[in-house]
Amino acid sequence: MPEDHQRRMQMAQEVGASNWLTALPIKAKGFSLNKQEFFDALALRYGWHMDGLPQTCSCGSPFNTNHAMICKTGGFIVIRHDEVRDLTAQMLREVCHDVRVEPELLPTGGRHFTLRSVNTAEDARLDISARGFWARGQRAFFDVRIFNPMAQSNKDQDLHVAHGRHENDKIREYGERVEEVEQGTFTPLVFTTTGGMAPRAKAFYAILAQQLADKKQQARSCVTAWMRCRLSFSLLRSSLLCLRGTRTKPPFYTSVRDTDFEETVEESRIRENI
Repeated sequence: MPEDHQRRMQMAQEVGASNWLTALPIKAKGFSLNKQEFFDALALRYGWHMDGLPQTCSCGSPFNTNHAMICKTGGFIVIRHDEVRDLTAQMLREVCHDVRVEPELLPTGGRHFTLRSVNTAEDARLDISARGFWARGQRAFFDVRIFNPMAQSNKDQDLHVAHGRHENDKIREYGERVEEVEQGTFTPLVFTTTGGMAPRAKAFYAILAQQLADKKQQARSCVTAWMRCRLSFSLLRSSLLCLRGTRTKPPFYTSVRDTDFEETVEESRIRENI
C-alpha cells in the first residue's frame, strides 16, 4: 500500500474518526450530509480523486485537498476552529459555571516566565474558560487546535508524535501564563481534520461526558458516543467547507440541553465502541 494510503488508514482508525460514517442521517440530530458532501467525505477519507475542484486557489497556490485544509484564504480555517469551540462551550455550560468564549487573559504585569515561548501579549485570548471543571471554584482554560496530518509539516511524523507536538506547542505558549497569572489550569484540545483527538483532549471529553451523564442521569456510553459523533460531524462539515468553499445557512440541531443521549444513540444507531 502506498505511504499516502497507509497514512489515511491510520487516520481513519483513530477514535472518533469514523462515527460520521456509521450514524443514520437524521437531520434534526445533526448527523446528515447531502449527496455531494457524502461522496466528498469518502474521497477525503480514502484519498480518492474529486471532480469539480479548481486547479488554482484564490491565494495563487495550486489547489488540492491538502492545500484546502490549510489555506487561510476565505476564513474557512477559522470557521472550522470556531465550530468545535462553540460546541465544546455549549456542552460545558451544562455542567460548569461562568463559561466564556474567547476570554481575555489578565495582563502579565511585566512578569518574566521560564519559557521564552510564552505568549505575553496584553490582548491575548484563549478559546474557552469555565469555572469548576477540574476543581471546585478553579478556572479552567481551553484552547482548540485542528491540524491536517497530511500537511508537509506533519506527514513524516507518527500520528501520536504529531498529536503530542501540537499539544506541547500550545502548553509552551499558554500553560505557564495561565498557571502563574490566572491561577488556573490550561488544557489544549488538539484534533486532526478527520476527527482524531490528542490524549489530553480524550481525557477532557471523557470527563465532560461523565459529568453530562451524571447531570442528565443517562448512560455514560451513550453520552460519549453522541459527543464523538457530534464532534466528528462538526469537523467533517468544516473540512468540506474548506474543500468546496460554499457558504450556506447552518442547519438547526437539537441543543445539548434538550438532547436525550440514550434515545439519540439508539435512534441514530451510533456504535458506542467506535
